[in-house]
Amino acid sequence: MGFLIVSCQDLPKEYRGEEGKKKLERYRNQFVEGVVLLDEKLRDKLPKGDFFLIIAVKSPEDPQPIAVLRVRNPEFPYRFKITGKHKIRQDKLIEGELIVSARVSRSPMAEVQKGDLVGSASAKAGDRGVKILLSTEVP
Repeated sequence: MGFLIVSCQDLPKEYRGEEGKKKLERYRNQFVEGVVLLDEKLRDKLPKGDFFLIIAVKSPEDPQPIAVLRVRNPEFPYRFKITGKHKIRQDKLIEGELIVSARVSRSPMAEVQKGDLVGSASAKAGDRGVKILLSTEVP
């Protein structure tokens, strides 16, 4: 014997009407999903031993990342989804036009280092299928 309990609750006033729908949509689309690809010419440049893939989401107007995902020793192609749970800035939403950058590094730290493999792509909040090609080695 099973029970199903359903609770219906009205949306708070701030999320009703046209303005409310826009607000909800902003929160619903707080993600970017895609894949990081490694250029074949750089395959032998992958660090030996432990390394990190660092994917950052930024606004084009602000160099500070809104959200960051760090992955230890990923395999390529690497599928990712960055959501509000990856935010490092609580004062910003993942919204509008975005720059999504990816970097392979020996270090999990934010600073770009010599030998890192980098790439980036333009995206919009809520996009799926974003492709980032790691195609450049930092001199």
